[in-house]
Amino acid sequence: MYNVMIVDDEHVIQLSLQKLLKKRKDAFSVIGIAEDGKEAIQLLEKHSIDLIITDICMPEMDGLELIEATKKIDPTVKFIIISGYNDFNYAQKAIRFGVSDFILKPIVPDQIFTTIDNIYRQMKRYEYSYTKHNDWVLLLETYKKEIVEYIWQFNEEKAHEKISTIIEGHHKLQNNPFSLSQLLENLLKDIENELINRNLSLPQRQPEYMKWPYTMDLIIKRAKNEISYLINTIKGLRNLGSRQNILKAVEYVKENFSKEDLSLQEVAGNIGVSEAYFSRSFKEEMNISFKKYLIKLRMTKAKEMIIDLEMNITNIAFKVGFSDYPHFSKTFKKYYGLTPIEFKKQVEKNGLLSK
Repeated sequence: MYNVMIVDDEHVIQLSLQKLLKKRKDAFSVIGIAEDGKEAIQLLEKHSIDLIITDICMPEMDGLELIEATKKIDPTVKFIIISGYNDFNYAQKAIRFGVSDFILKPIVPDQIFTTIDNIYRQMKRYEYSYTKHNDWVLLLETYKKEIVEYIWQFNEEKAHEKISTIIEGHHKLQNNPFSLSQLLENLLKDIENELINRNLSLPQRQPEYMKWPYTMDLIIKRAKNEISYLINTIKGLRNLGSRQNILKAVEYVKENFSKEDLSLQEVAGNIGVSEAYFSRSFKEEMNISFKKYLIKLRMTKAKEMIIDLEMNITNIAFKVGFSDYPHFSKTFKKYYGLTPIEFKKQVEKNGLLSK
């Protein structure tokens, strides 16, 4: 139901319009009556009004001044002007202000009904269109977030599917390639900004790369190519960042392998990444798990120290991160096939053994 305000300084006209509008009570409800424009503005500031039926000639503020003032408060309000004068200049100004109809007194019921029925249909169409537009805007926001996640996860297929869904939705609302190219261009800019907010430094591209085509097939192809470009760019950036992080991690481990409690958690924290991400990245870059790498490094260092005949084997265990000599001896034997003592004896007897 839509709210109506009647503005007229003639009491008879007010009653007549109220009586006529009661016959359309399912569509309209009179919630305010004013005798002039100033009183109408006061009511407008207190109530939500959809339609104003107003006289033109009134004291204080006439109908056209009321329309102008109302448009500044709420430009969506619709107007019907009622006048006792067939003034062409008034009619012209009314049309310029977007008035729905200009009705001459005396009021003819059928003319009022025709006018308000037309306005009702217009309002319903606008309401439906507005609702659909709002739903579409909310849906686009959801799709955008989903595409960002798919790109982040390198799920090109899902991201392309979501782009196709957006194109289909746009086609149902408005089959216009030009507006589609604008929509996708803005959407992809928003997606890039979302990715940049995740501390990604996406490279700047030349202006010619930013121009969008205007035919449907080329627009679809361009949008999907943009998604693929973003995924490949992020892959490259992540690989570079991951490689640099792993190099830092390796240096840290080499400097701290003698600490018995050196852990994956500590090393991941040192380079500022999660344990799961570090564990996965380390294995991808080094072709060995962190745990095995640490054991290998400790055993390699232990072997080098054993070759230095002046160092006590128990001290060597401590220096490579073992507080428990039996555990060190067992690990060394598992790795080289000899206990540290057996290995030292063989070195003394035969010289350096290579593994």
